Amino acid sequence: MEGMKTYCFLQEKMNSRTISKLVHKANEFEECQIYFEFDNCQMNAKSMLSMSKLSGMAGLCCITAQGQDQQDSLEGIRQICAGKLV
Repeated sequence: MEGMKTYCFLQEKMNSRTISKLVHKANEFEECQIYFEFDNCQMNAKSMLSMSKLSGMAGLCCITAQGQDQQDSLEGIRQICAGKLV
């Protein structure tokens, strides 16, 4: 199965609450590998330690997903990045 890729613009600096929401959402998709790429750094979206590198960051990031429900996982994560999910 080929993976999917999307881009998301983080308008505001990422804080720990938003990062926690992203990690929680990514872990809802057990059969899917999800990664964030920002500033030439790849982070496992299911790892709070890895995703903590986004703290204080803003700008364009790439999100990739591969596996079952990859499209749904990317959509859910993009909604959090856009501030549409509380």
